[in-house]
Amino acid sequence: MPEQPDPFELFGLEAAPPPAPLLPPPPTQSVPPLSPEIDAEPFSDVSMSNDGDGDGDDGDAGDYVSVRGGGGRGGRWALLIGVPLLVIALLIGAAGFWVQGKINPGSPGEDVAFTVPKGATTSQIATALAEKKVISSASVFEWYVKWKGGDPFQAGDYEGLRVNSSMGDVVNVLKAGPAPPKTVLFLVREGLWVSEFKKLALEKFPTMDPAALDAALANTHPSLQPAGSGNLEGFLYPATYEIAQQDVGNAQKLVDQMMVSFDRVSQSEGLPNATTKLRGVAGTKAISPYEALIVASLVESEAKIDADRAKIARVIYNRLARGESLGIDASVLYAIQKRKATLTESDLKTDSPYNTRLKRGLPPAPINSPGQKSINAALNPAPGDWLFYVLTNKDGLHYFTNNLTDFNKAVADAKARGVF
Repeated sequence: MPEQPDPFELFGLEAAPPPAPLLPPPPTQSVPPLSPEIDAEPFSDVSMSNDGDGDGDDGDAGDYVSVRGGGGRGGRWALLIGVPLLVIALLIGAAGFWVQGKINPGSPGEDVAFTVPKGATTSQIATALAEKKVISSASVFEWYVKWKGGDPFQAGDYEGLRVNSSMGDVVNVLKAGPAPPKTVLFLVREGLWVSEFKKLALEKFPTMDPAALDAALANTHPSLQPAGSGNLEGFLYPATYEIAQQDVGNAQKLVDQMMVSFDRVSQSEGLPNATTKLRGVAGTKAISPYEALIVASLVESEAKIDADRAKIARVIYNRLARGESLGIDASVLYAIQKRKATLTESDLKTDSPYNTRLKRGLPPAPINSPGQKSINAALNPAPGDWLFYVLTNKDGLHYFTNNLTDFNKAVADAKARGVF
């Protein structure tokens, strides 16, 4: 078999000396104790001698065996393996220190506006964060997210990110999701006509196309709207709306948002079940959900305080049961499409299905957008036999009666006191 090469010789290291020859064991002899005056040397420096004959003659030259600590080929093998391992350990430690510095770079700086586009991957988000100096390394951030989890991240605008942030803080912000979109508040008060709503919307949102608003109003059909009708009067629910910044000026989205509010309130009040709820309230006449909405709009225009709403609804149903005209001046104002304090004789003679002075029964459609309290009153009229009511003070309180003479006296008294 060929002789195996010495690895230290292959790497250019000092060759190991040949092994010492084996000697027969020395004869047993008595070793006198060391004198106190003589120091004992370490065994690594002691040489043991013996002659070839083994007779213990001090005059003969002997062979020597050196006792060396950690010497030999085994120690050099340990050196050969240990040095690379030490280098690797140092490299790993340095890499860990570098990665830790990337994960937690130090004190955060100023705020940074950041947007995650729709469909953005974690890699693309990491690159964008690194470009804005929110994180110090895109590649380390990708590895960190895989380790910690949390992705995919939602698209949108984020708040709370800062320059030189720790990756843990960045992941927490992204996991929490984007900030709510900034909104514009739009107040639609109770009792507005559709024509007034259109003017209000176009003033509030100058970028809104008037033609687009007309189209949205004409092409939106709530479930309670009569078949074939294109009139949204009564359905534009009055409330304060939060319009997302990206939807400002979008007429269809605005109308849709108002329809959602109307459906929510009408369902909660039971408007779709109006016929059942109001059975017998107007005599033999059945009240449809749409007709109940018309009554609610009349209540909205007449009531000044909440305590009167259900009473006014009862007066309307009592008059419908008797087949009498309602005589509500607010419907005349709607017919002439003018807001005014006093109606003239000419106004009262306006030929319109909305003129409840001249026409019996309900008008053909709501005369405004009633709020929830008026819808509730129309569905829950107060018990009573009243046929008339008149404003009795400037706080909005009405006086109710079923006697015409009594009513006329109350009207004269209110005028004398300057109520109207």
